[in-house]
Amino acid sequence: MTGKSSCEELEEKIRLLEHELGQQKRFGKINSALRTIANAVNTTLNQDELFTAIHAALSSVIDTTNFYIALYDKNLDSIRFPYIVDSVDEYYPPVVNVSKTASLTAEVLRSGSPLLIGKAAILRQRESSLFPIPNCTPSETWLGVPLQTQSEIIGVIAVQSYVDPLCYDQTDLEVMAAVSDQVAIALDRKRKEEALIESEARFRRIVATANEGIVSISADWRVLYANEHFAKMLGYTLDELQGRAFEEFLREEDLDDFVIQKAARKLGENERFERTFRTRQGGLVRTLVSATAIVDEDNQFLGSFGMITDITALKDTQQKLQETVAELRKAVEQIKTLRGIVPICMHCKNIRDDKGFWKQVEIY
Repeated sequence: MTGKSSCEELEEKIRLLEHELGQQKRFGKINSALRTIANAVNTTLNQDELFTAIHAALSSVIDTTNFYIALYDKNLDSIRFPYIVDSVDEYYPPVVNVSKTASLTAEVLRSGSPLLIGKAAILRQRESSLFPIPNCTPSETWLGVPLQTQSEIIGVIAVQSYVDPLCYDQTDLEVMAAVSDQVAIALDRKRKEEALIESEARFRRIVATANEGIVSISADWRVLYANEHFAKMLGYTLDELQGRAFEEFLREEDLDDFVIQKAARKLGENERFERTFRTRQGGLVRTLVSATAIVDEDNQFLGSFGMITDITALKDTQQKLQETVAELRKAVEQIKTLRGIVPICMHCKNIRDDKGFWKQVEIY
């Protein structure tokens, strides 16, 4: 009996060791999947590639034969399915007012918790629900977890099996829950990254086509970026402007004032002033400059940004107008002088002589 007990104890220990070894192997695969997903944020070019990378990484730790990612828009209360791999239902339409539907994805969004459910329970839920039932094929088993960032739920990641009711268990739910945070972070980062790229592209299109000169200057006062209008204004190409010292475009008599302006930018001051630039051909362009200091979160100076309006034509017009006004004033003074010398009556056309008598023009 003692021998038999010892044998059973040994077998039990072997089973425990095998279980622990199996768990360690699975944990190793999970950690590898997490690293792969984290790296995919930096190595993939867009969300579509990231979805594919996530699917491939998860396939090493769980059955992803039928797999989808649903992204949630809280403002519209809607979900869309940017990534689907399904052996039965090939297309998942977007859903508006998703919180008021009986779908399993909506249930995860409402509860904010993982859900593992079999076909019988799925059908019972559908029968008892007052919400609209989604037009999809019920699976034998379904497992979904929320994609939760620090501030909100951004979607759901789910797997399902149409043939094996025992395909997933509580361990699989824990695995999905463990990787969901990393997936959510990856998706959120990629989404923000693409939004930033799109925003920058839109900004660059606006800047490039703006009918004003736009220039960004580094902390050492060299041109980081200039738009086409500014380049044409000075007679350069964009490549020729890149990296050049900004002082090269100024007149010698304006350099002292430029030193004052640099000091103001370093103090974070924004100003609006007139500046005359020298063109590549040696001409002059009179401009109105709106200069803005660029600083980081610690208020460290990074450079400046300027919007430059060509006011050469306006200044020429003002100068001509001033000259015309001066000529008119001179003419008025001359007329006043003439009236003082030869007073003429506007009615009878007679002229008053030096003695104060009015005489006809002919006699005078």
